[in-house]
Order: sequence, then C-alpha cells, then structure tokens
Amino acid sequence: MRRTRKHRRGKQKKFLIIGSLSLLLFLCVGYAAFSTNLSLKAKGNIKLKTLDDYIQDNLFYFIDGINNTKNGHDTNAMNWENLIDNGYTSNIVGFDVPGWTQDNGLLFDGVDDYIDTGFLQEAMGNEITFEFVSIPTNTDNYRGYFGYHTSNKLNNGVAVQFGNGGLQFSYYGDGTYCGDINLSKEEVEKYLLNKKSDIAIVMSAKNYVTIYINGEKIHHNTCTNNFVPDEFYNFYIGKSWHADDRYFQGTMYNFMIYKKVLNDDEIKHNHAINKIRYDF
Repeated sequence: MRRTRKHRRGKQKKFLIIGSLSLLLFLCVGYAAFSTNLSLKAKGNIKLKTLDDYIQDNLFYFIDGINNTKNGHDTNAMNWENLIDNGYTSNIVGFDVPGWTQDNGLLFDGVDDYIDTGFLQEAMGNEITFEFVSIPTNTDNYRGYFGYHTSNKLNNGVAVQFGNGGLQFSYYGDGTYCGDINLSKEEVEKYLLNKKSDIAIVMSAKNYVTIYINGEKIHHNTCTNNFVPDEFYNFYIGKSWHADDRYFQGTMYNFMIYKKVLNDDEIKHNHAINKIRYDF
C-alpha cells in the first residue's frame, strides 16, 4: 500500500513538472510571437510613412522623388510634379535624359540641369522654410543649390551656393545684403559632401536665418536687411545665379517650401519622416 501511494505521488509530481514546463514553453512561444508581431507592425508602420506625415501647415511647394518614380525609375519625365494644388508646375530643364536613380533621386550633371518651379520668389512671402534631401558631389565655388538672383535691380532675390569650400545662404534687396550665413568647409565635408542629408533653412526676412542639418541646428544669424524677390526669373532649384556656371551637381530627392517659419520640433519631425522614406 505504501509503495502504491509513493508511486502515485511520484507520478503526480512528474505530471506537475511536465505541466509547468509546458505552460512555461507556451508562455515563451506566445510572448515571442507577440513581440515579433509588434516588431512587424512597427516595421510596417515605418514603410507606410507617406506624404501626409510631413508638416502640412502652410506647405506651399512639394516635389518628392518617391512619388515621381511611382511609374518606374526608367521613365523619362519633363516635369517634377508639385504635389501642392496651387497651379504651379515644375519643369525639368537642361537634362538630356531626365531619368531617376534607383533610390528615387534626380541626378543633376552640374552643367545645365535645373528645375523651374514656375513661380517668382515673391510668391513665397517673407517667412519661408526650405527643406530638402540631397547629395552634393561637387562643392566648388559658386555651385548653386537653389534660389536664383540677378545683377538687375540691386541683386534682388535669394541665393544658396557653395563658396570657399563652404555653403553660403544670402538674400538681397534695395541695395542691402544679408550674408554671413555660412557653413564652413569642415561642416560641408562632415555633413554634406557625397552624403545623403536633410537640410532645412529657415528665413524670417529682417529677423534671422537658421540652418539645420539632419534635424539639428547648425547655424543661426540675425539679419535686419530687406528682402526683395527677384522679378525677372522664376525660383530655380539647381541654379543660383543668372550666369551659366552656377549649377548644382549631385542628386536631389525632394524639396519642400513652407510659407512659414518651422520651429525646432517641426524640423525634427520632417527630418524623421525624410530619414525613414529616403533611408539615410
């Protein structure tokens, strides 16, 4: 009788151990599946970032490489669609074969390629944020990034170009000049040259200009000069001057213009979206 009870207690103990191990295994597998599901959902959410995820308030102009290559990377295009419905169409000028890179960028040869946005600079107002993703491959003097201004009417307009190894932002008007908004040669080499990066330039005319790279504030300068938009030529991307030698060389992925000053948090927000969508 004692052997039988002992035998039963042994079997019960064995079943208890097996049951506990089974339950533990079930819980571990369930947690792993749950965690994997969360991970997949998170990755899925990253991939689902869309144009609507950017800051929308006062977004005036928006060209996007991923959107423009939806019909294929080998499809030639004569315009880069402005996604804001305000009547302005962006024409691609100078490109022999305006095809798209496999990572959704448009390659500028630095000779005669630029984008005509279809509007004069006055359409942007005096409170402006420029934000774009690009890879410059040549930072020689006077390689123009965007803006465009002329020697007419006292150099009116915005200009962004490389000079003395650095990057220069300036605006003109009524014989005045707002300059000294520069990234150094070392900063250009560290953040920009041959690198995919997100640049944001916040301009509050007669107040200040601030430059951000990859969501971080790099340079700030107070300006008290007037801004008078160029009235002779449209706002160009890939060229900053009426002369024929100030063209951007590299790849442009997107370009946004806001008719407002974006704050630090808004800049960081847009950078996070750009980083996910353009993988840098």
